[in-house]
Amino acid sequence: MSATKTVTQSGTAVGKLTLAYDDAIHQKYRYHDYLPVYDEETHFDPIQPFEFTDRGLAADKAKSALLSSANPELKVSKITPVIGTEIRGLQLSQLNDTQKNELALLIAERGVVIFRGQDFKDIGPEKQTEFARYFGPLHVHVSSFIWM
Repeated sequence: MSATKTVTQSGTAVGKLTLAYDDAIHQKYRYHDYLPVYDEETHFDPIQPFEFTDRGLAADKAKSALLSSANPELKVSKITPVIGTEIRGLQLSQLNDTQKNELALLIAERGVVIFRGQDFKDIGPEKQTEFARYFGPLHVHVSSFIWM
């Protein structure tokens, strides 16, 4: 069932990934790039201190670009008076830098922001990474452990 592939990630780490699925069967799966793998060898250097720019500091407090009244599809609902907002009718993948700055401010203010009906699974890992990188440096989170 499992196969092994050798890959290079971000030019600094080479590892052996064991597929957690049957590659022959799942190759036709539309979201093949998101299927899980087990990496038993890759090691990353510890995270180093870095300069951080809070994108929300550059945002318009009214969030008029992100929550534009010109968008008839937009529905914004507060989940509670203090924390949590649900937004429908806005595609994160289509935001410009001004809207991303306002998004950073909204998340800082509300703590949890839920976006329904997103197309992120269809834009692919590269564009998702590009979107996330706008907000600051990325690093790898450990996502699974292999107990021996």
